[in-house]
Amino acid sequence: MTECYLIDSNIWHYAYIIPANKSFLEIHTKALTFLEDALSNESITIATTHYHIAEIMDLLRKGKLEESHREKIFNGFMTPKFKIIGLSTKILKLCFQKSLASGIHIYDYLVALPLKGVVTEIFSADDHFQHQDFKEIATVTNPLSPWILREGRLPIKST
Repeated sequence: MTECYLIDSNIWHYAYIIPANKSFLEIHTKALTFLEDALSNESITIATTHYHIAEIMDLLRKGKLEESHREKIFNGFMTPKFKIIGLSTKILKLCFQKSLASGIHIYDYLVALPLKGVVTEIFSADDHFQHQDFKEIATVTNPLSPWILREGRLPIKST
């Protein structure tokens, strides 16, 4: 059986953007190894949404990844390795409602909720993904553990 993964934006970011702070180099190495393994494993499909692709590409642009490398990554999303799911108005409304109820920004819901019933596992180092809303979508695993990430904050190492 083919596994179908959601790989959160933070893993893509750390895989391709070498941190300026060398104390975070371990995160880069873990993310790159994990992503390369997932991309090369023929028994894994990666599910994503149009929104998520745009988010990843913007993070890589802000991280100043070369345009040619970003283009190669973008074109990779258009291959059979990836299953791209569109966003419906119904899902958008549900993401908004769950965001209001949890206090977690809508972007995390836009990444994950459209993939409910599609993905077998979610890979994210963002501690928001440990919320029950995301665990109801699929098993959540932090491949960068013990590192915990959240947008707008420095990574922390859990004890």
